[in-house]
Amino acid sequence: MPKQVLTGTLDEQCAFLYTLAQEKMTQGNFTGAVHALQEIAKHAPHFRDVQTLLAEAQWRKAQQRRLLIAGLLGAIVFVGIGSTLRLSNDLLLILLAVVGAVVGYGVGNYLESFRQPTLRLPNRTKRAKL
Repeated sequence: MPKQVLTGTLDEQCAFLYTLAQEKMTQGNFTGAVHALQEIAKHAPHFRDVQTLLAEAQWRKAQQRRLLIAGLLGAIVFVGIGSTLRLSNDLLLILLAVVGAVVGYGVGNYLESFRQPTLRLPNRTKRAKL
């Protein structure tokens, strides 16, 4: 999405970015949501529940990164096993990479199920769970 200059009052701009961030989170684009929410937090830190939503978006972005890494590690391990077994057919190695990525993602997802995110909310002493 190309950069654009926002017009209107600060509240109108924050409302636009807040809606944009919610749409991006619905789409699974947590990186874009984090950028939009950081802009709001920078200029209007007490706007609605921007701090809570920002913490959630950052958590989900990190979760996506961990799952991607788990999938890549699975693919690397399975290709390594195929290479150790001296499989010479590239198609088999590609198949092993795909299977390894799926298995790695599954293992990463299983391990993520044990993580319980706790977020420190600003100006509060309690912790919120997602």
